[in-house]
Amino acid sequence: MFLTFMLCLLAGAARRIHSGNMPVTAGDSDMKAKRGKVKNRPQQRVAVAPCATYRVGEVRSAVEQALESIGFAFKARTSVLIKPNIMAQNTPEQCATTHPALVEALCAILRDSGCSVTIGDSSAFYQGGGTRAGFGTTGISAVAKKYGARLLPFEATTLRKIETGRSLNPFYVTGAVFEHDLIVNAPKLKLHRLARYTGGIKNMYGCVPGGAKQVYHRLFQHRADYQEFWAGPLVDVFEAVEPGLTVMDAVVGLDKDGPAATGEPRDTGVIIASTNAAALDCVACGMIGFDPYGVPAVREAIRRGLADPGTIRVIGNLPRVPYDRLPDIEIKTGLAKIIDDFLFDQFIMEPRIDLSACDRCGACVENCAPHAVGYDGSGRPAIDYGKCIYCYCCEEYCDRKAVSLRGGLVNHAIRALRRVMKI
Repeated sequence: MFLTFMLCLLAGAARRIHSGNMPVTAGDSDMKAKRGKVKNRPQQRVAVAPCATYRVGEVRSAVEQALESIGFAFKARTSVLIKPNIMAQNTPEQCATTHPALVEALCAILRDSGCSVTIGDSSAFYQGGGTRAGFGTTGISAVAKKYGARLLPFEATTLRKIETGRSLNPFYVTGAVFEHDLIVNAPKLKLHRLARYTGGIKNMYGCVPGGAKQVYHRLFQHRADYQEFWAGPLVDVFEAVEPGLTVMDAVVGLDKDGPAATGEPRDTGVIIASTNAAALDCVACGMIGFDPYGVPAVREAIRRGLADPGTIRVIGNLPRVPYDRLPDIEIKTGLAKIIDDFLFDQFIMEPRIDLSACDRCGACVENCAPHAVGYDGSGRPAIDYGKCIYCYCCEEYCDRKAVSLRGGLVNHAIRALRRVMKI
Protein backbone atom coordinates (compact mmCIF):
# COMPACT_ATOMS: atom_id res chain seq x y z
CA MET A 1 0.00 0.00 0.00
CA PHE A 2 2.71 2.47 0.96
CA LEU A 3 4.70 1.87 -2.21
CA THR A 4 1.56 2.34 -4.28
CA PHE A 5 0.79 5.57 -2.46
CA MET A 6 4.27 7.01 -2.93
CA LEU A 7 4.52 6.03 -6.59
CA CYS A 8 1.13 7.54 -7.30
CA LEU A 9 2.09 10.63 -5.34
CA LEU A 10 5.26 11.13 -7.37
CA ALA A 11 3.61 10.27 -10.65
CA GLY A 12 0.75 12.61 -9.90
CA ALA A 13 3.17 15.46 -9.33
CA ALA A 14 4.39 15.13 -12.88
CA ARG A 15 0.79 15.63 -14.11
CA ARG A 16 -0.40 18.71 -13.94
CA ILE A 17 -32.14 22.38 5.22
CA HIS A 18 -33.89 24.97 7.21
CA SER A 19 -34.16 24.81 11.06
CA GLY A 20 -35.25 26.67 14.21
CA ASN A 21 -33.79 29.96 15.40
CA MET A 22 -32.42 28.98 18.82
CA PRO A 23 -28.62 29.46 18.72
CA VAL A 24 -26.25 26.72 19.70
CA THR A 25 -23.73 28.34 22.04
CA ALA A 26 -20.25 26.99 22.71
CA GLY A 27 -18.19 27.40 25.85
CA ASP A 28 -20.26 25.88 28.65
CA SER A 29 -18.26 25.38 31.83
CA ASP A 30 -18.53 21.59 31.74
CA MET A 31 -17.51 21.23 28.08
CA LYS A 32 -13.92 20.31 28.90
CA ALA A 33 -15.10 17.54 31.19
CA LYS A 34 -17.25 16.10 28.40
CA ARG A 35 -14.48 16.14 25.81
CA GLY A 36 -13.69 12.68 24.50
CA LYS A 37 -17.01 11.09 25.52
CA VAL A 38 -19.40 9.95 22.80
CA LYS A 39 -22.57 11.98 22.99
CA ASN A 40 -25.94 11.47 21.37
CA ARG A 41 -25.99 12.39 17.70
CA PRO A 42 -25.76 16.20 17.38
CA GLN A 43 -28.21 18.26 15.37
CA GLN A 44 -28.08 17.49 11.67
CA ARG A 45 -28.33 20.95 10.20
CA VAL A 46 -25.74 21.58 7.49
CA ALA A 47 -25.37 25.06 5.99
CA VAL A 48 -24.00 25.72 2.53
CA ALA A 49 -22.95 29.31 1.78
CA PRO A 50 -21.68 30.49 -1.63
CA CYS A 51 -18.09 31.72 -1.69
CA ALA A 52 -16.43 32.21 -5.06
CA THR A 53 -13.01 33.55 -3.98
CA TYR A 54 -10.59 33.56 -1.08
CA ARG A 55 -10.92 37.26 -0.44
CA VAL A 56 -11.06 37.37 3.35
CA GLY A 57 -14.14 39.58 3.47
CA GLU A 58 -16.07 37.22 1.21
CA VAL A 59 -14.97 34.17 3.17
CA ARG A 60 -15.93 35.78 6.47
CA SER A 61 -19.36 36.71 5.13
CA ALA A 62 -19.88 33.13 3.96
CA VAL A 63 -18.82 31.71 7.32
CA GLU A 64 -21.08 34.12 9.20
CA GLN A 65 -23.99 33.26 6.91
CA ALA A 66 -23.42 29.54 7.45
CA LEU A 67 -23.15 29.85 11.23
CA GLU A 68 -26.30 31.96 11.40
CA SER A 69 -28.14 29.42 9.26
CA ILE A 70 -27.41 26.60 11.70
CA GLY A 71 -28.05 28.82 14.71
CA PHE A 72 -24.50 28.66 16.04
CA ALA A 73 -22.96 31.41 18.16
CA PHE A 74 -19.62 31.54 19.96
CA LYS A 75 -19.76 32.29 23.66
CA ALA A 76 -17.48 35.03 24.99
CA ARG A 77 -14.31 34.02 26.83
CA THR A 78 -14.36 30.58 25.24
CA SER A 79 -10.98 28.96 24.58
CA VAL A 80 -11.07 27.67 21.01
CA LEU A 81 -8.73 25.31 19.18
CA ILE A 82 -8.92 25.60 15.40
CA LYS A 83 -7.79 22.40 13.69
CA PRO A 84 -7.04 23.08 10.00
CA ASN A 85 -5.57 20.60 7.54
CA ILE A 86 -1.82 21.23 7.32
CA MET A 87 -1.13 18.02 5.46
CA ALA A 88 2.37 19.09 4.41
CA GLN A 89 4.48 22.16 3.77
CA ASN A 90 2.36 23.24 0.83
CA THR A 91 1.30 26.68 -0.36
CA PRO A 92 -2.35 27.81 -0.46
CA GLU A 93 -2.35 27.67 -4.27
CA GLN A 94 -1.73 23.91 -4.21
CA CYS A 95 -5.11 23.37 -2.53
CA ALA A 96 -3.86 20.49 -0.38
CA THR A 97 -4.24 22.40 2.89
CA THR A 98 -6.90 24.57 4.50
CA HIS A 99 -6.68 28.01 2.94
CA PRO A 100 -5.46 30.73 5.34
CA ALA A 101 -8.42 32.91 4.36
CA LEU A 102 -10.78 30.50 6.12
CA VAL A 103 -8.54 30.40 9.19
CA GLU A 104 -8.39 34.21 9.16
CA ALA A 105 -12.17 34.49 8.87
CA LEU A 106 -12.59 32.20 11.87
CA CYS A 107 -9.97 34.11 13.86
CA ALA A 108 -11.68 37.42 13.09
CA ILE A 109 -15.09 36.13 14.16
CA LEU A 110 -13.65 34.58 17.32
CA ARG A 111 -11.76 37.76 18.19
CA ASP A 112 -14.91 39.81 17.83
CA SER A 113 -16.71 37.25 20.01
CA GLY A 114 -14.15 37.68 22.79
CA CYS A 115 -12.64 34.20 22.47
CA SER A 116 -9.04 33.09 22.88
CA VAL A 117 -7.69 31.20 19.88
CA THR A 118 -5.16 28.43 19.36
CA ILE A 119 -4.39 26.98 15.92
CA GLY A 120 -3.01 23.46 16.04
CA ASP A 121 -2.19 20.50 13.82
CA SER A 122 0.34 17.76 13.09
CA SER A 123 1.52 17.26 9.51
CA ALA A 124 0.98 13.91 7.81
CA PHE A 125 4.62 13.20 6.89
CA TYR A 126 7.78 14.63 8.40
CA GLN A 127 9.62 17.35 6.51
CA GLY A 128 12.46 19.51 7.77
CA GLY A 129 11.03 21.97 10.28
CA GLY A 130 7.98 19.76 10.85
CA THR A 131 4.53 21.20 11.44
CA ARG A 132 6.02 24.55 12.49
CA ALA A 133 7.36 25.03 8.98
CA GLY A 134 3.98 23.95 7.60
CA PHE A 135 2.30 26.78 9.49
CA GLY A 136 4.55 29.13 7.56
CA THR A 137 4.23 27.75 4.03
CA THR A 138 0.44 27.47 4.30
CA GLY A 139 0.13 31.13 5.31
CA ILE A 140 -1.35 30.29 8.68
CA SER A 141 1.58 31.68 10.70
CA ALA A 142 0.86 35.13 9.28
CA VAL A 143 -2.79 34.82 10.25
CA ALA A 144 -1.89 33.79 13.79
CA LYS A 145 0.46 36.76 14.15
CA LYS A 146 -2.18 39.16 12.87
CA TYR A 147 -4.80 38.00 15.36
CA GLY A 148 -2.60 37.09 18.30
CA ALA A 149 -3.51 33.43 18.05
CA ARG A 150 -1.27 30.76 19.52
CA LEU A 151 0.32 28.31 17.08
CA LEU A 152 0.57 24.78 18.44
CA PRO A 153 2.28 21.87 16.70
CA PHE A 154 0.71 18.85 18.34
CA GLU A 155 4.17 17.31 18.67
CA ALA A 156 4.82 20.00 21.27
CA THR A 157 1.93 18.91 23.50
CA THR A 158 1.42 16.25 26.12
CA LEU A 159 -0.51 13.27 24.84
CA ARG A 160 -3.66 11.55 26.08
CA LYS A 161 -4.07 7.79 25.91
CA ILE A 162 -7.46 6.80 24.53
CA GLU A 163 -8.85 3.36 25.30
CA THR A 164 -12.38 3.65 23.89
CA GLY A 165 -11.61 2.79 20.27
CA ARG A 166 -13.57 0.02 18.61
CA SER A 167 -10.96 -0.71 15.94
CA LEU A 168 -7.84 1.08 17.20
CA ASN A 169 -7.29 0.61 20.91
CA PRO A 170 -5.36 2.09 22.57
CA PHE A 171 -4.13 5.16 20.71
CA TYR A 172 -2.75 8.58 21.58
CA VAL A 173 -3.97 12.04 20.62
CA THR A 174 -2.81 15.51 21.56
CA GLY A 175 -3.91 16.57 25.01
CA ALA A 176 -4.68 20.03 23.58
CA VAL A 177 -8.14 18.88 22.50
CA PHE A 178 -9.00 18.33 26.16
CA GLU A 179 -7.62 21.69 27.27
CA HIS A 180 -9.91 23.90 25.17
CA ASP A 181 -13.62 24.55 25.50
CA LEU A 182 -14.33 24.10 21.82
CA ILE A 183 -12.66 22.37 18.87
CA VAL A 184 -13.36 24.03 15.52
CA ASN A 185 -12.66 21.52 12.77
CA ALA A 186 -11.56 23.34 9.58
CA PRO A 187 -11.02 20.64 6.91
CA LYS A 188 -10.18 20.99 3.24
CA LEU A 189 -12.39 19.28 0.65
CA LYS A 190 -10.13 16.76 -1.09
CA LEU A 191 -9.99 13.35 -2.63
CA HIS A 192 -7.89 10.79 -0.76
CA ARG A 193 -6.21 7.75 -2.29
CA LEU A 194 -6.89 5.58 0.77
CA ALA A 195 -9.97 7.16 2.36
CA ARG A 196 -11.49 8.08 -1.07
CA TYR A 197 -12.70 11.43 0.33
CA THR A 198 -11.32 13.54 3.15
CA GLY A 199 -13.37 16.05 5.10
CA GLY A 200 -14.60 16.57 8.64
CA ILE A 201 -14.06 13.08 10.00
CA LYS A 202 -10.69 12.44 8.38
CA ASN A 203 -9.27 15.84 9.39
CA MET A 204 -9.39 14.84 13.06
CA TYR A 205 -6.78 12.14 12.42
CA GLY A 206 -4.27 14.99 12.47
CA CYS A 207 -4.78 15.07 16.25
CA VAL A 208 -2.59 11.96 16.31
CA PRO A 209 0.91 13.46 16.53
CA GLY A 210 3.90 12.90 14.28
CA GLY A 211 4.80 9.46 12.99
CA ALA A 212 2.26 7.75 15.24
CA LYS A 213 -0.13 8.25 12.33
CA GLN A 214 2.02 5.94 10.21
CA VAL A 215 2.57 3.52 13.09
CA TYR A 216 -1.17 3.01 13.44
CA HIS A 217 -1.50 2.46 9.70
CA ARG A 218 1.21 -0.19 9.92
CA LEU A 219 -0.91 -2.22 12.34
CA PHE A 220 -3.55 -2.92 9.70
CA GLN A 221 -2.20 -2.13 6.23
CA HIS A 222 -1.83 -5.78 5.16
CA ARG A 223 -5.42 -6.72 5.85
CA ALA A 224 -7.25 -7.75 2.70
CA ASP A 225 -10.01 -5.32 3.65
CA TYR A 226 -7.60 -2.56 4.71
CA GLN A 227 -9.18 0.27 2.72
CA GLU A 228 -12.58 -0.49 4.21
CA PHE A 229 -11.29 -1.39 7.68
CA TRP A 230 -9.32 1.84 8.07
CA ALA A 231 -12.62 3.65 8.48
CA GLY A 232 -12.81 2.25 12.02
CA PRO A 233 -9.63 3.88 13.35
CA LEU A 234 -10.54 7.18 11.67
CA VAL A 235 -13.92 7.28 13.37
CA ASP A 236 -12.35 6.15 16.65
CA VAL A 237 -10.09 9.20 16.64
CA PHE A 238 -12.93 11.46 15.49
CA GLU A 239 -15.18 10.35 18.34
CA ALA A 240 -12.40 10.80 20.90
CA VAL A 241 -11.67 14.35 19.78
CA GLU A 242 -15.32 15.35 19.36
CA PRO A 243 -15.19 18.70 17.48
CA GLY A 244 -18.04 21.02 18.38
CA LEU A 245 -18.13 22.85 15.04
CA THR A 246 -16.92 22.00 11.55
CA VAL A 247 -16.38 24.63 8.86
CA MET A 248 -15.15 23.21 5.54
CA ASP A 249 -13.02 24.98 2.97
CA ALA A 250 -14.78 23.91 -0.23
CA VAL A 251 -14.10 27.10 -2.16
CA VAL A 252 -11.48 25.31 -4.24
CA GLY A 253 -11.17 21.59 -3.57
CA LEU A 254 -8.58 19.04 -4.64
CA ASP A 255 -9.72 16.70 -7.43
CA LYS A 256 -8.10 13.91 -9.49
CA ASP A 257 -5.69 12.76 -6.76
CA GLY A 258 -4.94 13.34 -3.10
CA PRO A 259 -4.46 13.96 -0.28
CA ALA A 260 -1.09 15.44 -1.28
CA ALA A 261 -0.58 18.29 -3.73
CA THR A 262 -0.56 15.85 -6.65
CA GLY A 263 -4.23 16.50 -7.29
CA GLU A 264 -5.79 19.26 -9.34
CA PRO A 265 -7.57 22.30 -7.88
CA ARG A 266 -11.31 22.30 -8.57
CA ASP A 267 -13.50 25.38 -8.20
CA THR A 268 -16.37 24.31 -5.96
CA GLY A 269 -17.48 27.65 -4.58
CA VAL A 270 -18.89 27.05 -1.11
CA ILE A 271 -18.24 27.12 2.60
CA ILE A 272 -20.03 24.30 4.46
CA ALA A 273 -20.68 24.37 8.21
CA SER A 274 -22.32 22.14 10.79
CA THR A 275 -22.06 21.11 14.43
CA ASN A 276 -22.19 17.55 13.08
CA ALA A 277 -19.09 16.74 11.01
CA ALA A 278 -20.47 13.36 9.95
CA ALA A 279 -23.60 14.99 8.56
CA LEU A 280 -21.43 17.60 6.84
CA ASP A 281 -19.41 14.83 5.20
CA CYS A 282 -22.61 13.21 3.93
CA VAL A 283 -23.63 16.48 2.30
CA ALA A 284 -20.16 17.20 0.88
CA CYS A 285 -20.01 13.69 -0.60
CA GLY A 286 -23.33 14.26 -2.34
CA MET A 287 -22.10 17.58 -3.67
CA ILE A 288 -19.12 15.97 -5.43
CA GLY A 289 -21.12 13.01 -6.72
CA PHE A 290 -20.04 10.45 -4.12
CA ASP A 291 -22.39 8.07 -2.33
CA PRO A 292 -21.73 8.60 1.42
CA TYR A 293 -22.07 4.85 1.89
CA GLY A 294 -19.25 4.40 -0.63
CA VAL A 295 -16.82 6.38 1.55
CA PRO A 296 -15.68 4.00 4.31
CA ALA A 297 -15.26 6.52 7.14
CA VAL A 298 -18.58 8.22 6.40
CA ARG A 299 -20.34 4.87 6.19
CA GLU A 300 -18.79 3.83 9.52
CA ALA A 301 -19.94 7.07 11.15
CA ILE A 302 -23.46 6.43 9.89
CA ARG A 303 -23.28 2.87 11.20
CA ARG A 304 -22.32 4.20 14.63
CA GLY A 305 -25.29 6.54 14.63
CA LEU A 306 -23.30 9.74 14.25
CA ALA A 307 -25.35 10.83 11.23
CA ASP A 308 -28.51 9.81 9.41
CA PRO A 309 -28.46 10.82 5.74
CA GLY A 310 -32.24 10.55 5.57
CA THR A 311 -32.86 13.26 8.15
CA ILE A 312 -30.08 15.79 7.40
CA ARG A 313 -31.45 19.29 6.83
CA VAL A 314 -29.45 21.25 4.27
CA ILE A 315 -29.75 25.03 4.44
CA GLY A 316 -28.72 26.84 1.27
CA ASN A 317 -28.18 25.85 -2.33
CA LEU A 318 -25.95 22.81 -2.69
CA PRO A 319 -24.10 22.83 -6.03
CA ARG A 320 -23.33 19.66 -7.94
CA VAL A 321 -19.63 19.54 -8.79
CA PRO A 322 -18.67 15.96 -9.72
CA TYR A 323 -15.18 14.87 -8.66
CA ASP A 324 -13.26 11.85 -9.96
CA ARG A 325 -13.35 8.58 -8.06
CA LEU A 326 -9.84 7.29 -7.34
CA PRO A 327 -9.01 3.61 -7.93
CA ASP A 328 -8.99 1.28 -4.96
CA ILE A 329 -5.74 0.59 -3.13
CA GLU A 330 -4.00 -2.64 -4.10
CA ILE A 331 -2.81 -4.74 -1.15
CA LYS A 332 0.72 -5.97 -1.75
CA THR A 333 1.85 -9.60 -1.45
CA GLY A 334 5.12 -11.46 -1.82
CA LEU A 335 8.17 -9.44 -2.83
CA ALA A 336 6.09 -6.30 -3.36
CA LYS A 337 4.92 -6.56 0.25
CA ILE A 338 8.51 -6.90 1.49
CA ILE A 339 9.54 -3.81 -0.47
CA ASP A 340 6.45 -1.95 0.73
CA ASP A 341 7.22 -2.77 4.36
CA PHE A 342 10.81 -1.65 3.95
CA LEU A 343 9.81 1.68 2.42
CA PHE A 344 7.18 2.26 5.06
CA ASP A 345 9.61 1.65 7.91
CA GLN A 346 12.24 3.85 6.28
CA PHE A 347 9.77 6.71 6.03
CA ILE A 348 9.18 6.92 9.80
CA MET A 349 11.64 9.17 11.60
CA GLU A 350 13.47 7.76 14.61
CA PRO A 351 14.22 9.92 17.67
CA ARG A 352 17.83 9.81 18.84
CA ILE A 353 19.36 11.24 22.02
CA ASP A 354 22.73 12.99 21.85
CA LEU A 355 24.04 12.30 25.35
CA SER A 356 26.83 14.84 24.91
CA ALA A 357 24.21 17.60 24.68
CA CYS A 358 21.87 16.15 27.32
CA ASP A 359 21.80 17.78 30.77
CA ARG A 360 19.55 15.03 32.22
CA CYS A 361 16.73 17.45 32.98
CA GLY A 362 14.25 14.59 32.67
CA ALA A 363 11.72 16.40 30.44
CA CYS A 364 11.74 13.64 27.83
CA VAL A 365 11.28 10.95 30.48
CA GLU A 366 8.55 12.73 32.41
CA ASN A 367 6.48 13.72 29.38
CA CYS A 368 6.70 10.56 27.25
CA ALA A 369 3.11 9.32 27.21
CA PRO A 370 3.86 5.67 26.27
CA HIS A 371 6.81 5.64 28.74
CA ALA A 372 9.23 4.76 25.97
CA VAL A 373 11.93 7.07 27.36
CA GLY A 374 13.51 6.01 30.62
CA TYR A 375 16.88 5.96 32.35
CA ASP A 376 19.63 3.43 31.71
CA GLY A 377 21.88 1.96 34.38
CA SER A 378 24.00 5.10 34.39
CA GLY A 379 21.08 7.44 34.91
CA ARG A 380 21.08 8.64 31.31
CA PRO A 381 17.88 8.88 29.24
CA ALA A 382 17.40 6.07 26.74
CA ILE A 383 14.64 5.19 24.28
CA ASP A 384 12.90 1.81 24.24
CA TYR A 385 11.93 1.58 20.57
CA GLY A 386 9.66 -1.35 21.34
CA LYS A 387 7.41 1.08 23.25
CA CYS A 388 8.01 4.16 21.10
CA ILE A 389 5.04 5.35 19.01
CA TYR A 390 7.23 7.79 17.02
CA CYS A 391 5.11 10.79 17.92
CA TYR A 392 8.22 13.04 17.71
CA CYS A 393 7.20 14.79 20.93
CA CYS A 394 10.48 14.14 22.75
CA GLU A 395 12.28 16.34 20.24
CA GLU A 396 9.96 19.20 21.15
CA TYR A 397 10.22 18.53 24.89
CA CYS A 398 14.03 18.90 24.89
CA ASP A 399 15.09 22.52 25.37
CA ARG A 400 18.75 21.55 24.93
CA LYS A 401 18.06 20.11 21.44
CA ALA A 402 19.66 16.86 22.55
CA VAL A 403 16.90 14.86 20.83
CA SER A 404 16.82 14.81 17.05
CA LEU A 405 14.87 12.90 14.41
CA ARG A 406 16.77 10.64 12.05
CA GLY A 407 15.65 9.00 8.83
CA GLY A 408 17.32 6.44 6.59
CA LEU A 409 18.63 6.96 3.07
CA VAL A 410 15.25 6.19 1.52
CA ASN A 411 13.63 8.71 3.81
CA HIS A 412 16.08 11.40 2.75
CA ALA A 413 15.63 10.51 -0.93
CA ILE A 414 11.84 10.77 -0.76
CA ARG A 415 11.98 14.02 1.18
CA ALA A 416 14.40 15.43 -1.40
CA LEU A 417 12.09 14.42 -4.24
CA ARG A 418 9.16 16.06 -2.50
CA ARG A 419 11.12 19.28 -2.12
CA VAL A 420 12.17 19.30 -5.75
CA MET A 421 8.70 18.45 -7.01
CA LYS A 422 7.08 20.81 -4.48
CA ILE A 423 4.70 18.22 -3.08
